[in-house]
Amino acid sequence: MRGFWLGMVCLGLACRAVAAEPPPARIELANGEWAPYLSERLPRRGFASHIVSEAFRLAGVQVVYRFYPWARAEAMVRGGEIAGSVVWSVTPERRQFALFSDPVVSDEEVAFHLASRPMKAERIEDFYGLGMATPNGSRLGVWQQAVDAGRIHHYVTKDVQSGMHQLLLGRIDFFPIVRAVGLSELRRHFSATERAAIVAEPHAFSRFDYCLMISRRQPGAEALLARFNQGLARLRASGEYRRLERDFHAGVYDGPSVR
Repeated sequence: MRGFWLGMVCLGLACRAVAAEPPPARIELANGEWAPYLSERLPRRGFASHIVSEAFRLAGVQVVYRFYPWARAEAMVRGGEIAGSVVWSVTPERRQFALFSDPVVSDEEVAFHLASRPMKAERIEDFYGLGMATPNGSRLGVWQQAVDAGRIHHYVTKDVQSGMHQLLLGRIDFFPIVRAVGLSELRRHFSATERAAIVAEPHAFSRFDYCLMISRRQPGAEALLARFNQGLARLRASGEYRRLERDFHAGVYDGPSVR
């Protein structure tokens, strides 16, 4: 019995030692293309990437980003091939293989349409009989039921930029997209005259929180996530997050304009 209790004490001490281990000094995270939040070509790799880097810096961890297609990034987190990925919405399926941080950024989906075509835009029913588009690979979300019922005509565009062009040409009536993504796309790729022709409705049809995703196979995943959340809280409390957010809304993370 003495040997048994001695073994239990040693095991407990070992577990405590593991729990007390400092976070790694450097981690690799999978990243992707979703301007202005994430991009290999934008300042500080985009707004969300900058927030994650700063929060980890406050926790004593250096981040290195590796850019992959989204499906590949998710698969790498699932298989434990990389520590984690930025930034993702939380789903029951993803919770099976990943841990999620406190929200890094939040945004909302709104309807973009021509300024010359004012419309009531507070309920899905207000869009019955109209045509909408979504970028290739995007989910319909709250619009799915109306599209399936044939109440709203749905088209798929190559990307956000193509969807805005379809609006300008009058080929679709509205374009639901995350507000900051749509506004950034207009600033980056469209002239002042074109930007003035498109408006974003104030009403939000969906709101989203986007989080850091850490693989459950990452050694010390829970401790690493706790450190990140602490760093993120410090960033917000310091007022630095608000300063970065103001820069974000001012277009600092858009990168060089095409026009």
